[in-house]
Order: sequence, then structure tokens, then C-alpha cells
Amino acid sequence: MCSDENGAPHAVRYLNSQLAVLHQNAQKCLAEHPQAVSGENKHFYALAEFAVLRPGVTSQAPSESNTLFHARFKAPTLEFICDHDVLLHLTIEKGYFIDSSRGFAPTQLPAGLRITYRANFEIQRIIGNDPKLGRYSSVIDLVVINLRNAIVLPVPPELQSGRETVIRYLEQYLDLLQDAGNHVLFSLPQFSQHTASMEIDFSLASCPEEHHWQDTIYDISVDQINAYLSSLWLKSTMLAEGVLIKRDTDWRLYCLTEYVRKEAGCSYRLRFGAPRVNILCSKEVVVYFDIDELEFFDNEDLTGEPTQTFKKWKIGMVMNVMPARDPEGCSLTVTLDLTNARYHHGLSTYEGLTSDEALANEYCGAVITFFIEEYLQILHSARYHVIYSHDVRWETVGKPKPDAGDEAEGSWWTIGLGEGVSAGSQETIQRTKMYGFDQVVAISQGSINLQFSAVSHAILRTWDFEQSFNATFRPLALHLLSDNRALLWVHMTSGKLKALKDGAPCAEEPLCEFQNWRLAFEVELKMCTQGELECSSSPLYKATPAYQRHGTQSDRILKHVYLDLKNAEYIHDYSSYADFQTVVRPADGRALVHKMEAVIWYITQQYFPALCKDGLNIISSTPVWRSGTSLPSYALTDVTFHVYSRAEITRYNWAQVSANMEPIIVVLGTTGGRELPSQRLEYSTNWIVQANKGFSHGTISIAQRVFIEQRLLQLLANVNAQTTLIPVMFNPMLGFHGVSIKRWAEHDQRKDRPSKWHIVPSEGADCLKYLWEHCEEWQYKLSGSGELDAARGIYCITRNYVELPTAVKDGALRIQVSGRVDLRLSFQTADTKLTQASSSVYWSTNVSIQTVGSGIKVSTIGSHNPVFTEAEFTEGGGAKFRNPREMLRTAFPEKINLDELVQEIHAFEGAWEYFYPLATPYSLASPVFNDDGDLLFELRRHNSGPARHAPMTPAGRFGRPASPIRPQSRAGRGGRASPAPSAHREYPQLHADDQSAHHCPSAFSGGGQTSFGDSGIAGGIKAPAPIRTNV
Repeated sequence: MCSDENGAPHAVRYLNSQLAVLHQNAQKCLAEHPQAVSGENKHFYALAEFAVLRPGVTSQAPSESNTLFHARFKAPTLEFICDHDVLLHLTIEKGYFIDSSRGFAPTQLPAGLRITYRANFEIQRIIGNDPKLGRYSSVIDLVVINLRNAIVLPVPPELQSGRETVIRYLEQYLDLLQDAGNHVLFSLPQFSQHTASMEIDFSLASCPEEHHWQDTIYDISVDQINAYLSSLWLKSTMLAEGVLIKRDTDWRLYCLTEYVRKEAGCSYRLRFGAPRVNILCSKEVVVYFDIDELEFFDNEDLTGEPTQTFKKWKIGMVMNVMPARDPEGCSLTVTLDLTNARYHHGLSTYEGLTSDEALANEYCGAVITFFIEEYLQILHSARYHVIYSHDVRWETVGKPKPDAGDEAEGSWWTIGLGEGVSAGSQETIQRTKMYGFDQVVAISQGSINLQFSAVSHAILRTWDFEQSFNATFRPLALHLLSDNRALLWVHMTSGKLKALKDGAPCAEEPLCEFQNWRLAFEVELKMCTQGELECSSSPLYKATPAYQRHGTQSDRILKHVYLDLKNAEYIHDYSSYADFQTVVRPADGRALVHKMEAVIWYITQQYFPALCKDGLNIISSTPVWRSGTSLPSYALTDVTFHVYSRAEITRYNWAQVSANMEPIIVVLGTTGGRELPSQRLEYSTNWIVQANKGFSHGTISIAQRVFIEQRLLQLLANVNAQTTLIPVMFNPMLGFHGVSIKRWAEHDQRKDRPSKWHIVPSEGADCLKYLWEHCEEWQYKLSGSGELDAARGIYCITRNYVELPTAVKDGALRIQVSGRVDLRLSFQTADTKLTQASSSVYWSTNVSIQTVGSGIKVSTIGSHNPVFTEAEFTEGGGAKFRNPREMLRTAFPEKINLDELVQEIHAFEGAWEYFYPLATPYSLASPVFNDDGDLLFELRRHNSGPARHAPMTPAGRFGRPASPIRPQSRAGRGGRASPAPSAHREYPQLHADDQSAHHCPSAFSGGGQTSFGDSGIAGGIKAPAPIRTNV
């Protein structure tokens, strides 16, 4: 034995010799000690004889009357397939068995019956340092065979019947052999310090027969692996030929098809067929590289005729394989362990070698050395060491996730139920950030795919080109990537095509049928105006809702997000050709390449332009208004867009992204002529709330500045102006009959001042609360020798509230608006105690935005009529005061009218007209405010039927719109006004400069002085306190 040779054949002989000797020992035991045949001693003679006794039999000597199975064996032999699997051959000299299903008569086993088992084995190394063996370590390798899990190979045909019975008994026999320790054998000893360790490679020593190959590895069939390798080879071939796909500058990508080596004295060109694999075991495979043609040249530039040409060579390489699965178990990738690759001469073939042995060895040696030292590393750098990769998520591409019912009803409404929904859905809504944009529209890729499905145009179902191509299509499918790119799949269920010649269809070529082809492309998403689209004159485009509503208006333009199909890049890795077979011959493979090149040409050069011509590559359309003074409330004056995601999503990792982290499209805009704060939206949350339905079309958000400040609170500021009451003294000498109460909107010094709302802390965590508060107090005091010492006072405070919910509740949003006015009169003289009279008026109503069907319905809930409390007087005070309840009834509006606010919110009903998808318009549902006060809606596909066009009424950007409350008092409608004691009294005119502002309440003193206390929320309101009188 030489240390530089494979020691596997020697090891096999050594191992089988051990089994032979152990078998002889077992036979000798039976021959010399027949009385020792017993259950206790069966381990000693197990290799020679085995019996299964009938139940209840105590005699140990086997006979046909007391045994179910009995056999005498020849010495077992081992045949190694590879470094992990071995065949155990059991040969039965004679024996019989009882098949109870056929009666109790014994059935004789055929003499010399050979049954083979396939088992795994491992090498366990024992290292010793016994000084008796020398001053060096000794090594003993143990071959440990797993007989308990051995698999029987097909049984020879001579065993006509009872096969299952025999196999069942032999399984017990294998258990006995393992219990007896016959599964552990010694490999070649290594006890000499002068002998180099011999390499033992069982895989290279064997030439497996056809029935030794495995059908699967890691539950992947050999056909699936070879189909994957054929696909890689087709991709490499298309790159190498560069007919339709631009030849990549990285030559390694087409090294699977051809390779050129330029070297002085030995230059050659290799042209490959598709590689294929045979499976040795659960850990090893043989990879065959078919060399279709090998040409040797005597110059480095490979010009002229080759000096030598060979064809149909085959190089066999043995390699370990390594599986890799993702944590979710969705993907499996099997790669070659190139660090352990070995050339297998017995599985390699070299046709056409010259009779000159030296020259033949030179040619073969050059190729083998190239494969071992260079080619495998080149494959690894090009990722061609991956022999199988599949992700089950690829199979869902193009298949709409929701059914019709789920898609129609959306998913946000389930958040309020609190069942089966994580807290993350509510947090996603509350934590959205708009970062200075006035409007954000977030569209899920699932919604885009459903829009493709909803397009009824025939070109998306069937299409043909002249007499050279026709196909039936499924809807386009899209998956978004970062950097405004996307993967787009064109799925053809069936069709026919002609091959190309000189880059055009060849009329002489026959029509070739195909089925279930799916082509993948990477495309860029861009934004353009309507005038920049080539489809701007298309009748189909002009029939779209976006064009019908906005396309012909002079005060706005349409901006579109679209797929740049003209520059689509074919992606072979995600394309599939279901009816392609594994490439066996290079000629067959090149024929498939020509079909692929043809279908790519038809799709990219003809079909995609046809889609663009009718605008079917448009993802969304947004009307953009030219700046002006009269714009609709939610009219955008500038927009941009981008693909939004937390992490970078590329064509290489898109399948590993979980559903709740999928990229989305965000269309960002500003109103009122404001510049865009940025070209991108900073990441805050995912924006798409799928809740427990697993699907949502998307989300639209209107900034707090636009809806709450400019519209909602501005309209409700008019409520403040009509419900805020201010005491006005026109003649102090008339006492309380010289005082009236006016609304803020009617007060000469107040009506032009703003009555703004301000946010205040709310009692709960699920709402935003706004307050308007204003109070005024005056006291009139008389004192002195000529006057009656007396003090009169009036105190009036108004508090109005708006509460906006930040939690989704049954798909509805209820804006609660309420208010209260407290009026108190006081009188005191030097001889009497303080007397008072008081009354209040309060009101409350809700503006409800309820989700109904696929959209919302706006209504008001609760009474609009104010409620007046009965007047309360302190003892003896009734005759001294006017009735404060009547004073309130005279001044306060009869009814709170929120019609203008409701009309404003009506813009959210029906189809949303400020953003349009490709096919069916969106409607808004499930409104809610986030933590910043931005108004969010879930987008739903608008139901069928004519869309109701809400009026786009202008909203003033400055000042206050018309009052939502009828500015009429009861007195103004024929009610009884407060009578004046004297009709000829002159009322002193008070101006703002004459008033002293104090925090309410306040105390005043001084003879003959009239003082007013006036404060609003901006001044910092303190809780009201009783009026104090200074005497």
C-alpha cells in the first residue's frame, strides 16, 4: 500500500475480512457447542444463524414446529457507495419462514437468496498515547454502521411470495446484529510513525450502478435539481450569445456555457452543455460537466484553425452538498461544498483521444487541473455553485391574496374588535408621521396587483402579433423593490410563437406551442405629466375616471406614476417555463434558448409598447392644481413619489421580506402652493394596516394643518363666535337693566378678533382634545357721602370643546363638539350680604363619519338645540336681578348648525377624486386621527356603479368662511327684548383701549369705576372663582 493512493479498496478488503472471520467464529461456536443455542447466547452466533420462535415456545433448538423464521447465513459483505452510505449484502444458505396469512405450513427460502440493505455509516477516530506503542500517537478508525435504520433494496425476483414477512423478520435480525456489536469494525490501523496516513475515499473508489443512485436529497428530486441547473445553463447561454440580452461585462456569468483560457503554449476554448447531477447519498452528489466541444490552439488569441478538437467529454466531480433554509421554512437553497470537491476518473469519459498516450495524458491533465484548481472557483464567484433554490413565496406572485368579500370590506374595522388583532395594527396608525407633507397616499403592492386584475381591456387577456405570436395571459403581477424599481411578471397560460432570424420573426419557422410560461422583468417606476405620456390621445386612456374628471381642466394637470416598460430588463432567475424539459443534449438546449429569445423579443419589443400605447402601464394618477386663490380644500399643488420601505429591498432578497414589511408606493403632496419639504418620506411605520385580514389597499393621510387647522377648527371657530357670550354695559345707572349680553360675532370690539382653538390634555389616551375658553367680568361700585354704597357684578364664561378620536372603533369616527356658557349676577350693599343669580346653557353634538359598504357616510348625532338651566337665586335676590336664564335665551342661538362642517366632510364620501389607481377608483373608510392629529383613512376599492362627484368647493386660505350657525337670537326672531327703564338714556361707548384686561375672575375697586375682566385661552385661563365685591 502506498500513501499517495486511495486506500479505500484496501480498507474494504480489511473490513470484509473481519466480517468473514467473525462469521467463521460464529459457525465454529454452533458446530462445537450445539447445546449453547439459547436466547442468552444468540449474540455470539448471530452472523451465522438466526431464528424467531413461536410465541410461548420454551425450547431453544430451532425446528419447523417451534419457529416462525429460521435461516443460516453466509458471511455478510460490505460494498461502499460513498463516504456516507454502504451496502450490506446478506446471503441465506438455507431457511424457511411461516406466513400466517397463508397458513402454518413452512415456506422454504431459495438457497443463496441475497438481500441487500443500504445503511449510513460514520468514522469514529480513537487516538491513543500508550508508551508501550511508542513515543507517538496511535490512531484507530472505527467504522460504525447504523443497521437499525437500514433500508432494504429491491428483493430479487426468486422470492415470489412472503416478501413483507421475510423483510419484517430480517429487520429483527439487523437489530440483533447491532446489539451484538457486529455493526462496529476496525478500519486500517495506523501504528507506525514512519508511515504516512493513507487517504481513504470510498466515493472515488466506487462506480455506483444505476440502482445505487438516490432519487431525492433534502426532499428535492434529482429531476428538480437538474431542471434548475438546466435553467442556469440557459441563462448563461443567453448571456453569452447576447442576442436579446446585453452581454454582461462580467464574463463569469456565462462561464457555464463557454470558457476561454489564454496561455502561452496551451490556449483552449471550452463549450459546455448543461451540467447535471446524480445523488450518491444524503450528503454527496456527483456533478457532471458535459464538454460539448474542446478546441486547443497554439496561439493566445485563438485565431486560425485549432490544433486539436475534442467533443463529448464528460468530467465527473464528487462534492458534498449543504442545505440552507430560512427561519420561516419558506425557502430552501442547496449549494455545493467546493472545498471538498474531488475528481472521479471512473465517472468521467473522454471520447476521441489520440493513440499517443503521452499526448492524451497532456490534454486530459490540462483539463482536469483546470477544473480542480480554477473552474470550480469561477462557478462559485458567479453563484453557479447553487444547484437548487426555491422559495414557496414565489408561487404566490400574481395570485391575489384576499377573496372578494375580504377585499371589499377592508381590514381596519376589525381593529376595534380587539380579537385576533395585535396591538401593532393600532400602533401603526397612531405612529404614522407625515414629516411636513400635506397629504400621503400609501398603496400596497397587493392593491396594485388587484388593479391589474380589474382591468377589462382585452390586451391583458389575449394578444397576438401578426402571424408569428399569440398568447393567453393572466393579469400582470408586480413586486416592489427599493430605488423606485419593481419586479414584473408576465404570465402566459398558453400560446404559439415563431423563432427569430436576424432579430425578427422568421416566416419559414414553424409555430411552436407553449404552456404556462412566466417571464420576470425588472422595471423602473417613474412619474410624468399627462402630456409626456404617449397614450395621451388614446381613447382607452381618455375613458379613465382620472381623465374624465381632470384631464380636460385648464387649472390642473394629471401626474402619473408608471412602469417604464421600454427599458424592462429580463430576469431569468424568476422566470419559469413549465413545459421545458431538463436539457440533455446541447442541441436541445440551444433550441430552447431560441424559443426564450423569441418570447422575450415579442414581449419587450411588441407587447410592452402596445400596453404603453393605451396607458396600461400607469400605476396611479394624481391631479395637481396650479396655484391660485380658490382651490378645493384638498387640492394638491405639488407631488412626488417613491417606493417606501424600512430596509433595502432588491431582486435578491425580496422573497425574504415578511408581509407586514413589504415595500409600498407613497405619493406625497403639498397644498396651497407650498414647496415639498423633501423628495422622500422618512420612515416612521409601514403605513399599511392589514389587521387580521392580511390585506389592505392602502392608507391616505391628510395633515393636521390642512384638515384640523385650516378646515375643521376654522369652521368650528365660527361656532365659538356664535356661542361665546360677552356682557356689555350701556348704562351703569340702570343697574342690571343697563347690561346686555352679545355674541362674540356681534361685539364691535371682538368680532374681528380670532376665536382660535387650542389643544389641551385629554382625560384618555385615545383622543385629541381642543378647547376654546373666554370669560369676562365687570363690577360697578358706588360709594361716598352722596351715594348708596353698593356693588354690582356680572360674570360670563364660555368653554367649548372638540374631541377627535385616535382609535379605530367599528370603522367610525365621531367628532364630538360641545360647549357651555355660565352666567352669574351679583349685588351687595354695605348693609346687606352678597346676593347672586346664575344660569347656564350647554349643548353637545357629534359629527359621525361612519363606514358604510365601501365608503363613508357623514351625519350628525345628538341634539343641536341648546339646553338652558333654571335660574338660581340666593335668598332674597329674586327681586334684585334680571332673570339670567332669559338673558341667555335672548342672546344664545336657538340651534347649533353644523351644516357647513358636514358639507366639508362630504368631500370624503364616494369615490376619492384626488388620487386614482389604474382601474377602479378608491373610496375612503375607517377614518381615525393619529397621535399628531393627522386624519387617516383606509383605502377601499369603490363599489360598482356611477361615482358620485362631490363638489370641489373653494376654501378660503385666509380669514373665516361663512358662519355655520344662523346668527339670529330669539329676540331677533320676534322674541321679547329686555325692556329699558328709559328710552332716552345715552349709553356710553366703550372702546378696547378703555378696558383693563385681567385674568378672570378679578376684583375691582374705586368710586364710580366700571371695570371689565377679559381673557381667552391664549391668555391662560384659570378656574373661575366667586366674584368678590370691594366695599
